[in-house]
Amino acid sequence: MSMNHEQLIIERAAKAFGVSEEHIMIIGRLMGGMSHLTYHIRIKEEDFTYRIIGEGGNLFVDRRIEYDNLVRIEPLGINNETIFFDTQTGDKAARFVKGHVLSDIDFEAHLNTLAKTLHKLHDHVFEDAPDYGLVDRLSLYESYTQGNHPKYLELKKLWIKRYQKSHANKPKVFCHNDAQRSNIVIGDQLYLLDWEYAGNNEFYYDIASFGNIRFEDAFLLLEAYLGRKATSAERDHVRFYRMFQALQWHQVASYKAQTDLAKIVGFDFNMLAHKYLDLAERLWTEIKKR
Repeated sequence: MSMNHEQLIIERAAKAFGVSEEHIMIIGRLMGGMSHLTYHIRIKEEDFTYRIIGEGGNLFVDRRIEYDNLVRIEPLGINNETIFFDTQTGDKAARFVKGHVLSDIDFEAHLNTLAKTLHKLHDHVFEDAPDYGLVDRLSLYESYTQGNHPKYLELKKLWIKRYQKSHANKPKVFCHNDAQRSNIVIGDQLYLLDWEYAGNNEFYYDIASFGNIRFEDAFLLLEAYLGRKATSAERDHVRFYRMFQALQWHQVASYKAQTDLAKIVGFDFNMLAHKYLDLAERLWTEIKKR
């Protein structure tokens, strides 16, 4: 991605939509992810988003599975319409939805709506949906990094032991698996965007994802989802899956720290990797107390 980002978006979008480059107007970049390029564009007075995958992004996500999942959830009406998808590159165009990203507004006013949307997703039975593959996913991510921190290896061992004993055989539902506020837009309805990590999982995983900015906020969503006060065991399930997410994103950050991406985006991924590891350790300590 050495050329100007906006020019790259214009070239790719023009090719995807089969129009000349003059018809592509850049409105602005949508922030949220650190490595992908996602832009709000306008073509002949219609608004779309166009995404180009950042360096290494296709190592962590099978774009064929992502596309199948987008088709799978389309009838639920909780995502914006996909217009174009290239399963080789991961380039994706979707219809732009007007609204506010949940990370920019008071999220508590929308907790019940989000809980209902998650129930709509989780309560729907999808035949042949892929499993998120928690343990295998960590192994895959590890294959892209050069060595692993001893603390990571110890925490991973503890997590897997508890998972196999207490969670591996629990019922699974189709989950978004990245239900953080930056992937939620409040417009004429609530939209749950960015389905690249979707797959079968325990429903607590989506609740845990919501705590990416402030972990305790996940407990607010948990009680809105349950419609009652959560038990200490249920809160620990959320901690447990947030611990996994911390281990997972530690691996992704470690990989990015070993590439040129840190220089390109000007971000200290080593710092982020250690931050996730500290979070995983803190959550495990809290779980052990009970």
